[in-house]
Amino acid sequence: MFRVVLVSGESMAPTYRSSDLLLARPMGRASAVLPRGAVAIFRRNGLSTIKRAVGVPGDTVELEAGRLFVNGVSVDGRARIRGALTVTWHVPEAHYFMAGDNAAVSDDSRTWLEPFVAADGIDATVSKRVVRLAREQRVTPRRRSPAAALAE
Repeated sequence: MFRVVLVSGESMAPTYRSSDLLLARPMGRASAVLPRGAVAIFRRNGLSTIKRAVGVPGDTVELEAGRLFVNGVSVDGRARIRGALTVTWHVPEAHYFMAGDNAAVSDDSRTWLEPFVAADGIDATVSKRVVRLAREQRVTPRRRSPAAALAE
């Protein structure tokens, strides 16, 4: 079973953009296992959120001068900066370190006070993009005019 998800926001750009429609596969709570690099949907502060699993249980994630490293390997291929301030996290069992693909605008594990998402809090994983709507084709809710309501 799949569900269709509408992306809102640019935190996953350029992979997924606002108004993209995605197919997502629900995760079983008891057996939620997310591979590194998978894109997941979960709830954070009451909002449905979409991010990529950058760190999986047991990983060491480092943020150095805006660059992410997982187990010493650069996520985006950029080199380390000697002497830069580095923040380090160790991903606990049954938790994930989540990040948006667009670091400039993403609110994610890099900035959260509690940086990890529990495995049992993951609702679904993204299977594929179904539709990318052009900017002028964005889906917007139709509002009925008062006159239309009276005509019925």
